[in-house]
Amino acid sequence: MRAATTKEIAAAAAASGPGAVGEACREAVDALPDDPGLVLAFTSGDRDFEVDVQEMADAAGGATSAGMTGKGLFGPHGPLDEGCVAMAFTSQVSAAVAVAEEASGDLRTAGQACTSEALEKLGADADLLLLLIDSTRGDIADTVSGAYEAAGPGVPLAGGAAGGAEKRHFHNGRATSDSIVAVAVRSEGATGMGNAQTCKTRGTPSILTRSNGRLVEEIDGRPAEEVYLEQIGFAGLAFDDDEFETMAITHPIAQPELHGDFRLRHVLGRTEQGAILLGTGIPESAVIEFTELDFDELLASGAASVHAAIGALGGADPKAAVVFDCAGRRRALHEGIPEEVEAITAALGDPTPPVIGLYTHGEVARLQGAKGDRNHAVVTVAFG
Repeated sequence: MRAATTKEIAAAAAASGPGAVGEACREAVDALPDDPGLVLAFTSGDRDFEVDVQEMADAAGGATSAGMTGKGLFGPHGPLDEGCVAMAFTSQVSAAVAVAEEASGDLRTAGQACTSEALEKLGADADLLLLLIDSTRGDIADTVSGAYEAAGPGVPLAGGAAGGAEKRHFHNGRATSDSIVAVAVRSEGATGMGNAQTCKTRGTPSILTRSNGRLVEEIDGRPAEEVYLEQIGFAGLAFDDDEFETMAITHPIAQPELHGDFRLRHVLGRTEQGAILLGTGIPESAVIEFTELDFDELLASGAASVHAAIGALGGADPKAAVVFDCAGRRRALHEGIPEEVEAITAALGDPTPPVIGLYTHGEVARLQGAKGDRNHAVVTVAFG
Protein backbone atom coordinates (compact mmCIF):
# COMPACT_ATOMS: atom_id res chain seq x y z
CA MET A 1 0.00 0.00 0.00
CA ARG A 2 1.40 3.43 -0.95
CA ALA A 3 1.01 6.17 1.63
CA ALA A 4 -0.42 9.52 0.56
CA THR A 5 2.34 12.00 1.28
CA THR A 6 3.29 15.64 1.15
CA LYS A 7 6.98 15.36 1.97
CA GLU A 8 7.20 18.86 3.37
CA ILE A 9 5.00 18.04 6.34
CA ALA A 10 3.06 14.76 6.54
CA ALA A 11 2.12 11.32 5.23
CA ALA A 12 -1.05 9.29 5.76
CA ALA A 13 -1.87 5.60 5.40
CA ALA A 14 -4.69 3.13 6.13
CA ALA A 15 -4.83 -0.60 6.83
CA SER A 16 -7.27 -3.30 7.97
CA GLY A 17 -6.94 -6.46 10.05
CA PRO A 18 -5.30 -7.41 13.36
CA GLY A 19 -1.99 -5.65 12.59
CA ALA A 20 -3.61 -2.58 11.04
CA VAL A 21 -2.23 -0.02 13.50
CA GLY A 22 1.36 -1.10 13.10
CA GLU A 23 1.03 -1.34 9.33
CA ALA A 24 -0.62 2.06 8.87
CA CYS A 25 1.67 3.88 11.30
CA ARG A 26 4.84 2.38 9.83
CA GLU A 27 3.65 3.13 6.31
CA ALA A 28 3.07 6.77 7.18
CA VAL A 29 6.34 7.18 9.13
CA ASP A 30 8.42 5.45 6.43
CA ALA A 31 7.07 7.86 3.80
CA LEU A 32 8.51 10.89 5.63
CA PRO A 33 11.84 12.42 4.62
CA ASP A 34 12.97 12.62 8.27
CA ASP A 35 11.96 11.46 11.74
CA PRO A 36 8.37 12.14 12.80
CA GLY A 37 7.40 14.93 15.16
CA LEU A 38 3.89 13.58 15.79
CA VAL A 39 1.95 10.42 14.91
CA LEU A 40 -1.86 10.39 15.04
CA ALA A 41 -3.84 7.15 14.63
CA PHE A 42 -7.54 6.40 14.74
CA THR A 43 -9.05 2.91 14.89
CA SER A 44 -12.45 1.32 14.37
CA GLY A 45 -13.86 -2.16 14.93
CA ASP A 46 -13.03 -4.97 17.38
CA ARG A 47 -9.44 -4.23 18.40
CA ASP A 48 -6.80 -5.40 20.87
CA PHE A 49 -6.05 -1.99 22.31
CA GLU A 50 -2.88 -2.95 24.17
CA VAL A 51 -1.37 -4.36 20.99
CA ASP A 52 -2.53 -1.34 19.02
CA VAL A 53 -0.91 1.25 21.29
CA GLN A 54 2.35 -0.67 21.43
CA GLU A 55 2.46 -0.86 17.63
CA MET A 56 1.72 2.86 17.44
CA ALA A 57 4.45 3.76 19.91
CA ASP A 58 6.97 1.48 18.19
CA ALA A 59 6.30 3.11 14.82
CA ALA A 60 6.52 6.61 16.32
CA GLY A 61 9.89 5.94 17.89
CA GLY A 62 10.54 8.81 20.25
CA ALA A 63 7.86 11.05 18.74
CA THR A 64 4.60 11.93 20.46
CA SER A 65 1.77 9.56 19.50
CA ALA A 66 -1.94 9.95 20.18
CA GLY A 67 -5.32 8.87 18.86
CA MET A 68 -8.60 7.20 19.72
CA THR A 69 -11.36 4.89 18.55
CA GLY A 70 -14.05 6.00 16.12
CA LYS A 71 -17.36 4.79 14.73
CA GLY A 72 -15.82 4.36 11.29
CA LEU A 73 -12.86 6.03 9.57
CA PHE A 74 -11.66 7.49 6.32
CA GLY A 75 -8.20 7.95 4.90
CA PRO A 76 -6.20 8.25 1.69
CA HIS A 77 -8.27 5.56 -0.02
CA GLY A 78 -11.77 6.43 1.21
CA PRO A 79 -14.06 5.11 4.00
CA LEU A 80 -13.02 2.27 6.29
CA ASP A 81 -15.34 0.42 8.68
CA GLU A 82 -12.60 -1.55 10.44
CA GLY A 83 -8.89 -0.98 10.85
CA CYS A 84 -6.68 2.08 11.28
CA VAL A 85 -5.89 5.38 9.60
CA ALA A 86 -2.65 7.08 10.60
CA MET A 87 -0.88 10.34 9.88
CA ALA A 88 2.78 11.00 10.59
CA PHE A 89 4.05 14.59 10.64
CA THR A 90 7.62 15.62 9.99
CA SER A 91 9.67 17.45 12.61
CA GLN A 92 8.14 20.68 11.29
CA VAL A 93 5.24 19.78 13.57
CA SER A 94 5.98 19.36 17.27
CA ALA A 95 3.54 18.20 19.92
CA ALA A 96 3.13 17.34 23.57
CA VAL A 97 0.46 15.11 25.07
CA ALA A 98 -1.12 14.91 28.51
CA VAL A 99 -3.94 12.80 29.92
CA ALA A 100 -6.46 13.16 32.72
CA GLU A 101 -7.76 9.80 33.94
CA GLU A 102 -10.97 9.08 35.89
CA ALA A 103 -12.13 12.28 34.23
CA SER A 104 -15.85 11.77 34.82
CA GLY A 105 -15.44 12.73 38.49
CA ASP A 106 -14.99 16.36 37.41
CA LEU A 107 -14.80 16.88 33.65
CA ARG A 108 -14.10 20.60 33.87
CA THR A 109 -11.18 20.20 36.24
CA ALA A 110 -9.85 17.26 34.22
CA GLY A 111 -10.03 19.23 30.98
CA GLN A 112 -8.22 22.16 32.57
CA ALA A 113 -5.52 19.98 34.12
CA CYS A 114 -4.50 17.98 31.05
CA THR A 115 -4.62 21.06 28.82
CA SER A 116 -2.34 22.98 31.19
CA GLU A 117 0.08 20.06 31.32
CA ALA A 118 0.20 19.60 27.54
CA LEU A 119 0.80 23.30 26.93
CA GLU A 120 3.56 23.37 29.55
CA LYS A 121 5.24 20.27 28.10
CA LEU A 122 5.24 21.79 24.61
CA GLY A 123 7.57 24.51 25.79
CA ALA A 124 6.44 26.94 23.08
CA ASP A 125 3.30 28.78 22.06
CA ALA A 126 0.75 26.29 20.72
CA ASP A 127 -0.93 26.86 17.37
CA LEU A 128 -3.83 24.62 18.36
CA LEU A 129 -4.92 22.07 20.91
CA LEU A 130 -6.50 18.75 20.00
CA LEU A 131 -8.94 17.39 22.58
CA LEU A 132 -9.76 13.67 22.57
CA ILE A 133 -12.71 13.17 24.90
CA ASP A 134 -15.57 10.79 25.83
CA SER A 135 -19.17 12.00 25.59
CA THR A 136 -20.52 8.99 27.52
CA ARG A 137 -18.90 10.25 30.73
CA GLY A 138 -20.87 13.49 30.97
CA ASP A 139 -21.46 16.77 29.20
CA ILE A 140 -18.63 17.55 26.78
CA ALA A 141 -19.32 21.26 27.33
CA ASP A 142 -17.73 20.89 30.78
CA THR A 143 -14.58 19.38 29.28
CA VAL A 144 -14.28 22.14 26.69
CA SER A 145 -14.85 24.81 29.33
CA GLY A 146 -12.00 23.42 31.42
CA ALA A 147 -9.69 23.29 28.41
CA TYR A 148 -10.59 26.89 27.52
CA GLU A 149 -9.75 28.05 31.04
CA ALA A 150 -6.25 26.64 30.60
CA ALA A 151 -5.62 27.53 26.96
CA GLY A 152 -7.24 30.96 26.88
CA PRO A 153 -8.82 32.68 23.87
CA GLY A 154 -5.67 32.62 21.71
CA VAL A 155 -5.44 28.85 21.19
CA PRO A 156 -8.01 27.17 18.91
CA LEU A 157 -9.53 23.95 20.28
CA ALA A 158 -10.42 21.08 17.95
CA GLY A 159 -11.19 17.40 18.36
CA GLY A 160 -13.95 14.99 19.20
CA ALA A 161 -15.28 12.22 21.39
CA ALA A 162 -14.28 8.58 20.98
CA GLY A 163 -16.66 6.29 19.11
CA GLY A 164 -17.26 2.57 18.79
CA ALA A 165 -18.60 -0.09 21.13
CA GLU A 166 -15.49 0.11 23.33
CA LYS A 167 -14.16 3.64 23.52
CA ARG A 168 -10.47 4.25 24.10
CA HIS A 169 -7.94 7.06 23.96
CA PHE A 170 -4.35 6.41 22.89
CA HIS A 171 -1.33 8.34 24.14
CA ASN A 172 2.37 7.45 24.01
CA GLY A 173 1.93 3.68 24.31
CA ARG A 174 -1.11 3.61 26.59
CA ALA A 175 -4.83 3.03 26.04
CA THR A 176 -7.28 4.50 28.55
CA SER A 177 -11.01 4.97 29.07
CA ASP A 178 -12.83 7.57 31.18
CA SER A 179 -10.06 9.95 30.17
CA ILE A 180 -9.31 13.21 28.37
CA VAL A 181 -6.25 13.53 26.16
CA ALA A 182 -4.89 16.95 25.26
CA VAL A 183 -2.41 17.29 22.39
CA ALA A 184 -0.72 20.69 22.16
CA VAL A 185 0.53 21.28 18.61
CA ARG A 186 2.97 23.76 17.10
CA SER A 187 3.68 23.91 13.38
CA GLU A 188 6.31 25.81 11.40
CA GLY A 189 3.65 26.35 8.75
CA ALA A 190 0.17 27.81 8.98
CA THR A 191 -2.71 25.99 10.65
CA GLY A 192 -6.41 26.52 10.10
CA MET A 193 -9.64 25.11 11.51
CA GLY A 194 -13.07 24.91 9.94
CA ASN A 195 -16.36 23.87 11.51
CA ALA A 196 -19.60 23.29 9.61
CA GLN A 197 -23.02 21.85 10.30
CA THR A 198 -26.36 21.97 8.56
CA CYS A 199 -30.06 21.78 9.35
CA LYS A 200 -33.48 22.98 8.27
CA THR A 201 -35.78 24.27 10.98
CA ARG A 202 -39.18 22.69 11.56
CA GLY A 203 -42.12 23.91 13.62
CA THR A 204 -41.81 27.02 15.79
CA PRO A 205 -39.28 28.15 18.42
CA SER A 206 -39.93 26.92 21.96
CA ILE A 207 -38.64 27.44 25.49
CA LEU A 208 -36.90 24.69 27.42
CA THR A 209 -38.76 24.97 30.69
CA ARG A 210 -37.25 22.14 32.75
CA SER A 211 -34.00 20.22 32.39
CA ASN A 212 -31.54 18.24 34.45
CA GLY A 213 -28.10 18.13 32.88
CA ARG A 214 -28.50 16.53 29.46
CA LEU A 215 -32.06 15.40 30.26
CA VAL A 216 -34.79 17.70 28.89
CA GLU A 217 -37.95 17.11 30.91
CA GLU A 218 -40.29 19.87 29.73
CA ILE A 219 -40.59 22.13 26.70
CA ASP A 220 -43.12 24.96 26.81
CA GLY A 221 -44.31 23.54 30.13
CA ARG A 222 -45.28 20.18 28.57
CA PRO A 223 -43.56 16.77 28.41
CA ALA A 224 -40.49 17.17 26.21
CA GLU A 225 -41.04 14.11 24.00
CA GLU A 226 -44.61 15.14 23.23
CA VAL A 227 -43.59 18.62 22.10
CA TYR A 228 -40.55 17.35 20.19
CA LEU A 229 -42.61 14.89 18.11
CA GLU A 230 -45.30 17.47 17.52
CA GLN A 231 -42.85 20.11 16.28
CA ILE A 232 -41.06 17.80 13.82
CA GLY A 233 -44.33 16.53 12.34
CA PHE A 234 -44.75 13.18 14.11
CA ALA A 235 -47.50 14.03 16.59
CA GLY A 236 -49.54 10.99 17.58
CA LEU A 237 -47.17 8.45 16.03
CA ALA A 238 -45.94 5.60 18.20
CA PHE A 239 -42.22 4.73 18.06
CA ASP A 240 -40.45 1.92 19.84
CA ASP A 241 -37.08 2.89 21.32
CA ASP A 242 -35.05 1.77 18.29
CA GLU A 243 -37.37 3.58 15.90
CA PHE A 244 -37.23 6.72 18.03
CA GLU A 245 -33.42 6.67 18.06
CA THR A 246 -33.25 6.19 14.30
CA MET A 247 -35.71 9.02 13.68
CA ALA A 248 -33.93 11.34 16.12
CA ILE A 249 -30.59 11.03 14.27
CA THR A 250 -31.95 13.25 11.52
CA HIS A 251 -33.87 15.60 13.84
CA PRO A 252 -31.50 17.31 16.28
CA ILE A 253 -32.56 20.16 18.54
CA ALA A 254 -30.90 23.52 17.85
CA GLN A 255 -29.87 26.20 20.30
CA PRO A 256 -29.73 29.58 18.48
CA GLU A 257 -26.61 31.71 18.97
CA LEU A 258 -26.29 35.49 18.96
CA HIS A 259 -24.69 35.73 15.50
CA GLY A 260 -27.51 33.78 13.86
CA ASP A 261 -25.92 30.33 13.84
CA PHE A 262 -27.15 27.22 15.66
CA ARG A 263 -25.50 24.84 18.08
CA LEU A 264 -27.05 21.48 17.20
CA ARG A 265 -27.79 18.99 19.97
CA HIS A 266 -28.09 15.30 19.14
CA VAL A 267 -31.24 13.62 20.57
CA LEU A 268 -29.94 10.32 21.96
CA GLY A 269 -33.14 8.81 23.34
CA ARG A 270 -36.08 9.22 25.69
CA THR A 271 -37.34 8.11 29.10
CA GLU A 272 -40.56 6.45 30.17
CA GLN A 273 -41.52 9.73 31.86
CA GLY A 274 -41.54 11.62 28.54
CA ALA A 275 -38.13 13.31 28.81
CA ILE A 276 -35.54 13.29 26.03
CA LEU A 277 -31.78 12.85 26.41
CA LEU A 278 -29.42 15.15 24.52
CA GLY A 279 -25.78 14.68 23.61
CA THR A 280 -24.96 18.01 25.28
CA GLY A 281 -27.06 19.87 27.82
CA ILE A 282 -29.09 23.03 27.21
CA PRO A 283 -29.91 25.28 30.21
CA GLU A 284 -33.44 25.97 31.37
CA SER A 285 -35.21 29.01 29.87
CA ALA A 286 -33.15 28.73 26.67
CA VAL A 287 -34.83 29.19 23.30
CA ILE A 288 -34.65 26.04 21.17
CA GLU A 289 -35.63 25.12 17.64
CA PHE A 290 -36.41 21.82 15.96
CA THR A 291 -34.57 20.72 12.85
CA GLU A 292 -34.22 18.17 10.09
CA LEU A 293 -31.05 17.10 8.28
CA ASP A 294 -30.98 17.12 4.47
CA PHE A 295 -28.77 14.70 2.48
CA ASP A 296 -27.46 17.24 -0.04
CA GLU A 297 -26.75 19.77 2.68
CA LEU A 298 -24.88 17.13 4.69
CA LEU A 299 -22.57 16.58 1.73
CA ALA A 300 -22.11 20.31 1.20
CA SER A 301 -21.31 20.98 4.86
CA GLY A 302 -18.39 18.54 4.80
CA ALA A 303 -16.81 20.48 1.96
CA ALA A 304 -17.66 23.77 3.70
CA SER A 305 -15.69 22.71 6.77
CA VAL A 306 -12.65 22.04 4.59
CA HIS A 307 -12.99 25.36 2.73
CA ALA A 308 -13.18 27.22 6.06
CA ALA A 309 -10.02 25.50 7.31
CA ILE A 310 -8.14 26.27 4.10
CA GLY A 311 -9.35 29.87 4.22
CA ALA A 312 -7.69 30.22 7.63
CA LEU A 313 -4.27 29.25 6.21
CA GLY A 314 -3.67 32.78 4.96
CA GLY A 315 -3.24 31.81 1.32
CA ALA A 316 -1.12 28.71 1.90
CA ASP A 317 -2.08 25.47 0.19
CA PRO A 318 -3.21 22.63 2.49
CA LYS A 319 -0.46 20.05 2.97
CA ALA A 320 -2.37 17.81 5.40
CA ALA A 321 -5.77 17.63 7.08
CA VAL A 322 -7.34 15.85 10.06
CA VAL A 323 -11.15 15.61 10.17
CA PHE A 324 -13.52 14.92 13.07
CA ASP A 325 -16.94 14.05 11.63
CA CYS A 326 -20.11 13.32 13.59
CA ALA A 327 -21.16 9.66 13.84
CA GLY A 328 -24.79 10.83 13.75
CA ARG A 329 -24.15 12.34 10.33
CA ARG A 330 -22.64 9.01 9.28
CA ARG A 331 -25.83 7.16 10.26
CA ALA A 332 -27.97 9.75 8.51
CA LEU A 333 -25.95 9.41 5.30
CA HIS A 334 -26.26 5.59 5.16
CA GLU A 335 -24.96 4.52 1.75
CA GLY A 336 -23.96 8.11 1.01
CA ILE A 337 -20.85 7.89 3.22
CA PRO A 338 -18.47 7.50 0.23
CA GLU A 339 -20.04 10.60 -1.33
CA GLU A 340 -19.37 12.64 1.80
CA VAL A 341 -15.77 11.45 2.01
CA GLU A 342 -15.31 12.29 -1.66
CA ALA A 343 -16.74 15.78 -1.08
CA ILE A 344 -14.33 16.34 1.82
CA THR A 345 -11.24 15.08 -0.01
CA ALA A 346 -12.13 16.88 -3.26
CA ALA A 347 -12.43 20.15 -1.35
CA LEU A 348 -8.78 19.78 -0.29
CA GLY A 349 -7.66 20.15 -3.90
CA ASP A 350 -5.94 18.07 -6.56
CA PRO A 351 -3.69 16.31 -5.87
CA THR A 352 -5.29 15.51 -2.53
CA PRO A 353 -2.92 16.06 0.39
CA PRO A 354 -2.66 13.50 3.19
CA VAL A 355 -5.96 13.31 5.08
CA ILE A 356 -7.36 11.12 7.83
CA GLY A 357 -10.69 11.32 9.61
CA LEU A 358 -12.93 9.48 12.02
CA TYR A 359 -16.56 9.56 13.05
CA THR A 360 -16.98 10.86 16.59
CA HIS A 361 -19.72 11.00 19.23
CA GLY A 362 -19.45 14.75 19.76
CA GLU A 363 -17.07 17.32 18.31
CA VAL A 364 -14.89 20.18 19.55
CA ALA A 365 -14.41 23.41 17.60
CA ARG A 366 -13.56 26.68 19.36
CA LEU A 367 -12.17 29.69 17.54
CA GLN A 368 -14.06 32.60 19.09
CA GLY A 369 -15.77 32.86 22.44
CA ALA A 370 -15.70 30.33 25.24
CA LYS A 371 -18.04 27.74 23.70
CA GLY A 372 -16.71 24.92 21.55
CA ASP A 373 -18.81 21.81 22.18
CA ARG A 374 -20.55 20.58 19.02
CA ASN A 375 -22.95 17.90 17.80
CA HIS A 376 -23.68 16.95 14.17
CA ALA A 377 -20.59 18.90 13.07
CA VAL A 378 -17.63 18.38 10.76
CA VAL A 379 -14.40 19.83 12.16
CA THR A 380 -11.38 20.09 9.86
CA VAL A 381 -7.84 20.96 10.94
CA ALA A 382 -5.64 21.94 7.98
CA PHE A 383 -1.85 22.29 7.96
CA GLY A 384 -0.19 24.58 5.44
